[in-house]
Amino acid sequence: MISIFKKIFRVLSEIHHSVLLILPQAFSKFRVQSYRRRGSYIHPTVILSPNVRITGKFTIEEGSSIAQNCTISGESVGIFVGKNVMIAPNVVIVAFNHGINLTSMPMSMQDYEEAKVIIEDDVWIGANCTIGMGITIGTGSVIGANSFVNRDVKPYSIMGGVPAKLIGSRKK
Repeated sequence: MISIFKKIFRVLSEIHHSVLLILPQAFSKFRVQSYRRRGSYIHPTVILSPNVRITGKFTIEEGSSIAQNCTISGESVGIFVGKNVMIAPNVVIVAFNHGINLTSMPMSMQDYEEAKVIIEDDVWIGANCTIGMGITIGTGSVIGANSFVNRDVKPYSIMGGVPAKLIGSRKK
């Protein structure tokens, strides 16, 4: 009996979340309140565009923004975004990866590996980027559009490519 209520609650929660995703920018406050109820910390000055999906542990500080169609999956370890961070459209940030080590078991059945993601202050992440688990992106860095970040980024670096490589520095 209890499992039926859990399933019903899960379905209703997903419907509620789906409705929140399509609300226009004017309803950003409602989306923020919903994420806060789920345990996320979102500073009041943060701008969340429509169709941003946040799951798991998540913190984002003042002056930051997330553009449309982004997926943020903090799982149990979390994603931490600093102050004045710009995240462009279609960015994926994940704090987990599927297990692949056991060839005797389908990958879909293996345990996740998790490691927190830290994005420090004043970072710009370009459109269509993916930030993998366990990554720290240093203060003042720029991640070029369409990049995949699979290793830590030093402060004030300009990174680009798949996988992302150092292509410049903001410090002259």
